[in-house]
Amino acid sequence: MAVDNSSENGEDVITKDKLLPKVKQVSKCSYCESNSAESLKTVPCLGCGSRCHIDCIECTANFKDKILLGDDFFHFKCLKCTGGQERFKRYHLSWVDVVHITLFNLTHNPNIRPNSSVNINRARTDDPTGQFISSEHGPQEYGDSRVYFHYKADVAKFIDQHWSYFWTKSRGETWINSASSALSTNSTENVPADGRFESGKAKYNKNGMWALTDDLRFPSSYDSPQQQKTRTIMYSFAEDGSLIELRTQSANGRRKRRTEPTPKSGSSGVRSKKPRASGTPTSLSSSGYLGAGSNSGNHYDGEYGSLSSLVASSSKRGARGKREAKSTWSISMWPDIDNPQGPAHMSREETHAAAQF
Repeated sequence: MAVDNSSENGEDVITKDKLLPKVKQVSKCSYCESNSAESLKTVPCLGCGSRCHIDCIECTANFKDKILLGDDFFHFKCLKCTGGQERFKRYHLSWVDVVHITLFNLTHNPNIRPNSSVNINRARTDDPTGQFISSEHGPQEYGDSRVYFHYKADVAKFIDQHWSYFWTKSRGETWINSASSALSTNSTENVPADGRFESGKAKYNKNGMWALTDDLRFPSSYDSPQQQKTRTIMYSFAEDGSLIELRTQSANGRRKRRTEPTPKSGSSGVRSKKPRASGTPTSLSSSGYLGAGSNSGNHYDGEYGSLSSLVASSSKRGARGKREAKSTWSISMWPDIDNPQGPAHMSREETHAAAQF
């Protein structure tokens, strides 16, 4: 049977999962009518709440073996609730979801472990750059009945081998750090009440080793009600189980960029500068001295000509830039004595702390 890959409104697009009537999950498969509580490969129906065996769902027949243990992050409706056409899509997965699914499978499926005796030859060929090499790797047990695995040699390597199972995006340069951060952020050290992961470093001084706090608890059970409401349907499935990314609802397939607010009518759209300190600035005398206005007879001709000519040149440049004339100077001088004639010198007045010109 083909899976219904359309969204609720018939369009093949990324959508937020609609708020369906709250139904209590039942540990009984709606297909085989048997108990599904002990199975690690089940998914709840959004219509009736039945936890159905992955092996019983008809639309997953071609790729049911590829679905990992504990992974129920699917938008699913059974045959009974859809009238004969199952719905089966992949939700968007966060890093903590992926890391949790990884540790769940490393814990419960020895044959899938990257460093197991079954996969040791593959482990050597899959890491030509040596980015997953570590002095330690799992499984390790330290006395608390938990099984520990190394974040790089086991967890990151497993994610790398199953990358296309989780996402269609490319690997970033720091993706291993993202996986490590998801472990530490959701550990019992940072979330004492409901942490997902147990650190071997904190308890046994084993660097980089991690285990599940509760190895029988599905990753999705940690979702808050708000997280459950905001899960996004990201992928549909091809016949072989490969992910098909759904197109976005926007025309260009990208998020809208933040734009600057539109200036009000009548404004030029150019951000105006804040006015400088108010007050009565020192007047500029005709001789070119910044003083109190009493030394009108002073004169200065420096390396670049008279100061009055510089002021005139500055005024011309301002006119070329079509700037409005300012009523005050942008730089105000506040001397407490008149500027003396002659060259620059250091003032000996006690009230001064800088050279006076």
